[in-house]
Amino acid sequence: MDRAVLFNRTVGSPAYPTDETELRDRAVRAFDRAFNPQSVARQLAAAMTTPDRTEDLRRLDLPTLVIHGAEDPVIAVSGGQATAEAIRGAELVVIDGMGHELPRPLWPTIAERIAALVARAQQRPRSTRSR
Repeated sequence: MDRAVLFNRTVGSPAYPTDETELRDRAVRAFDRAFNPQSVARQLAAAMTTPDRTEDLRRLDLPTLVIHGAEDPVIAVSGGQATAEAIRGAELVVIDGMGHELPRPLWPTIAERIAALVARAQQRPRSTRSR
């Protein structure tokens, strides 16, 4: 639990700090769900060794929303910008004060953006939705 609190304080959202009690509760639930000490190391190794996917992203033709924290210390905002630029018609939303997480106070804003994306997807002609 201490490590989870420290991790969140390191990569979390400076403008939206999460209460320590909530962080500890999340850590307990995550531990109970699936404790695997090597998982973080594997995830980092995969992220560092994955080849550039820009060309794959350019082939996408679907409504896309890229949400990125302006204060994300793990992935620079330029990564979110590059992702959005690679996908035709993608919308990029950079949220001030947000780090590498989805803080509870921003859930309504994020949910609204996702709902708007779904609405845009439903407005597309049926033939382009099934590709």
